[in-house]
Amino acid sequence: MAEGKRWQEADILRGMAILMVLLYHSIIVFPLDLHEIVWCRMLHTFLWTVQMPLFFLVSGFCYSFDGGYRGYAWKKCRRILIPHLVFSALDIAPRLIPNPLVHEQMEAGEALWDFVLYGGSDWFLWTLFVIVMVFPAFDYVLKGAEGMRKAGIVAIIALFLAKPVMPDLFLLNMVSQYLLYFFLGYGLRRKLGSLIRGREETTVVISFASAKRMLLPAFLGMLGFFRVVWACEGSMPMIKMLTELLCVLFSFLFFIPLAGLCRGRRIAAFLGCCGKWSLQMYLLDAYALVATRTLLVNILGIRTPWLIISGNFLADTLIVLLIAKYILTKAKVFRIACGIPEKG
Repeated sequence: MAEGKRWQEADILRGMAILMVLLYHSIIVFPLDLHEIVWCRMLHTFLWTVQMPLFFLVSGFCYSFDGGYRGYAWKKCRRILIPHLVFSALDIAPRLIPNPLVHEQMEAGEALWDFVLYGGSDWFLWTLFVIVMVFPAFDYVLKGAEGMRKAGIVAIIALFLAKPVMPDLFLLNMVSQYLLYFFLGYGLRRKLGSLIRGREETTVVISFASAKRMLLPAFLGMLGFFRVVWACEGSMPMIKMLTELLCVLFSFLFFIPLAGLCRGRRIAAFLGCCGKWSLQMYLLDAYALVATRTLLVNILGIRTPWLIISGNFLADTLIVLLIAKYILTKAKVFRIACGIPEKG
């Protein structure tokens, strides 16, 4: 498939995913534990089940490799590893000094050990980094002869099924789980790329009428399997993992046509903007959340859960998007620290 094409649905899906992440983080446990409320805990679990698989699917959809691993690896270090190192250090620093703004305090040795061996609190970037660094090998196998392709697919599925027994050392358990979703996005792009050729900008081939027909059954399927996921809390890991997979697959069937229906509307421009700055919004969200939850709970004394969640979410979205778009691009040191490409 030719490179350089822009799939608008990918930008919109990434925007949806980062907004779900910000909403997920808005369901706070400190200084007030909203997880003690059933509907808050249920919303939190639903967002966790859907949001990160969607991120990895879009990342796989946007994956490209031109055959030069050295240049590819440097770009991924610049884009993912450096922000992971910088923001992990910024996350650890306030936890070493007792203060009322953070929930968990840590000793320096404990924090360093946790970061080096287990990715620290920023598990998402480390997991994504490992996947993108090893995926060129899978790409080579998946583009090979039929026997090689089948072996590659079997290996990815086997790693996913092995997740319950994979060690959390270097987050190998997370890598084995989310590699499958990255592969699904990769496979979807290759399939669509073979159907649409010669366009600078491409779109998923789903008609408006077909997309509307898909939304309701996909939504009901997503919620139905989430009810099973919720009921499986504390059950056998394999059963829970497979029901989560089915919930995620139905969520893909819901969000992909929803992204198509957004095209050409104002909401698409907003979601596309969030998608473009999703990494930076993710990196900044923890700091915005400390400010907004302190203001809402400690200063204003708000105790109503939906007000806290919606207030955190709306304020955090505005803060991190404006900072990412209008401040981080102004200095090279910010661009490097936050993984913003030079052209950004």
